Amino acid sequence: MESEALEVLQMVRDGKLTPEQGSEMLQALEAHSKSVSTPGEGRPRFVRVRVNVKDKEDDVNVNFNLPIALAELGLKLAQGAKISRRGETIVLGEYLKELSGVDLFGVMQMVKEGAEGKLVDVDVGGNDEEKVKVEVSVD
Repeated sequence: MESEALEVLQMVRDGKLTPEQGSEMLQALEAHSKSVSTPGEGRPRFVRVRVNVKDKEDDVNVNFNLPIALAELGLKLAQGAKISRRGETIVLGEYLKELSGVDLFGVMQMVKEGAEGKLVDVDVGGNDEEKVKVEVSVD
């Protein structure tokens, strides 16, 4: 857990997370570490989210892998994540839903219900347009 906590603190320092979001992540990590099974009882499961937004001027990537126990918090953070491009601030969750129809909270419901494998694989855009690729998987 120590390396994960340091990573969260680094993200707060770099401005990728607010102090409040960092605090929530640290609390979730602590709760998760108390509930982790003993070694050998099966491998941990992860939610993996990859988003790539590309146009003529920018290439923005958002990638994160979280244990299932932290997935809801991670998807909440992704839903509200803000990306600055060419002086414009984009809220990731709203942007993804508008372009591709991906609802991150709907994906989280699938995860809670035990879905596994690739849950979302969306490519949006044409040759000269903005291109968006979204992948969400559980393994």
